[in-house]
Amino acid sequence: MQSMTGFAQGRYSYRDFSLFVSFKSYNNRYLETSFRGSGLTADRERFLRDLLNDKLQRGKVEVTLDLFPEGAGQWDIRLNVPLIAEVLRRLAPLQRQYGAGPALDALLKLPALFRLDHDPARLGAGGEAALRRAVTAVCAAFLRSRRREGLTIRRDLLASLARIDRQVRALRAREKEVERDAFRRCRQRLARFLKDLPVDERRLAQEAAICADKSCIAEEISRLQAHARRLRLLLQERVPAAKGKEADFLTQEMQRETHTIAAKTPSLEIHQLILLIRREIEKIRQQVQNLE
Repeated sequence: MQSMTGFAQGRYSYRDFSLFVSFKSYNNRYLETSFRGSGLTADRERFLRDLLNDKLQRGKVEVTLDLFPEGAGQWDIRLNVPLIAEVLRRLAPLQRQYGAGPALDALLKLPALFRLDHDPARLGAGGEAALRRAVTAVCAAFLRSRRREGLTIRRDLLASLARIDRQVRALRAREKEVERDAFRRCRQRLARFLKDLPVDERRLAQEAAICADKSCIAEEISRLQAHARRLRLLLQERVPAAKGKEADFLTQEMQRETHTIAAKTPSLEIHQLILLIRREIEKIRQQVQNLE
């Protein structure tokens, strides 16, 4: 299990260049990758995409790849000779008149005198291999950070599910009591409304039973337990897959069942248990937003 948030970076120095690599990711419904930096080329971006697509399902991932050339052969230094010639031509009348020419350091300060070109792909086979090893190492650290956070989230979720299980068992223990209370209230209400009329006791009991059946929460409790079991199995599965979407769906269904239970009974004890269960479900819902 992995979180959608993670971070790793690394700095490397080689003979002809130094390198800075950074991976970071945020929550996102789908997998979205973006790349930037002075060391990017088409081949390296393709390499990064392949590296991430094989290992990630969801998340917004930002990768920075900065390359700083340091070897003498890494730069193409070009002197703007036509610019110097034009400047000297314009200064020639002043030099003839006053007998003084421009100093070299003054000429070197002219804007656009030099042009520095660097091709980030000019590393050679050895340099390119070293760069890819560095990127792969930082990517591995980035994936480990996502897994570590995922394991922390899973521990919290399992603890919340254990508390929900205890509270649902308490609900189950009061299930029959809820039906009996509903039956008794309905019968008393019917008897109060029909006190001056002849009443068939069997019909009165039948109507009260129908009312109590509508207040039965057994089905909702069973579905709540089933969703909690499925969520627990999902968290414990070791198959690499996108689990956050299904976990989010299960928390929505669990909340729906608690709303139905609360609507079916006025019992204060039941409502107190439902509030505790909803609190844990809300914790789970917030946490699963970070799961891949």
